[in-house]
Amino acid sequence: MEGFIDRLAELLKTLFGSEGGSGSGAGTRGQAARSRGATADPDFQAAWEELNEYINTGRNRRTSRSSGPRVRPADESLRQDFANLEVPFGADMEEVRKSYKRLMLKYHPDRHAGDPEKQKLALEIAKKINQSFERIRNHHEG
Repeated sequence: MEGFIDRLAELLKTLFGSEGGSGSGAGTRGQAARSRGATADPDFQAAWEELNEYINTGRNRRTSRSSGPRVRPADESLRQDFANLEVPFGADMEEVRKSYKRLMLKYHPDRHAGDPEKQKLALEIAKKINQSFERIRNHHEG
């Protein structure tokens, strides 16, 4: 976490032209680089380019790629379904699939065949997981 905070502090220094930066001449060179949107941080550079693209075209790289399925924003009615699958609300389908498989392995009724009570509970949980996955998948495909 400290590395992240240090990196964030350096980024803020670069953005706001703090003269107390770690390198010499951080003032004028940093200001010139900022005016062009350039920085040594590749994540910041990618975000800067994405922002410029969005401003210029009105399209977001993540949702406007023609080579993949169009990502639809999650419907608020699916919030509980995402929670049932133990993924963040609005997670992409790949993350949803991975969690679905993990949970089905854990709660599949056949894994609890020796204990009727556990099997009944696992059946209910597996049913809920299946229904949630189906609703999210239908939303993404629809």
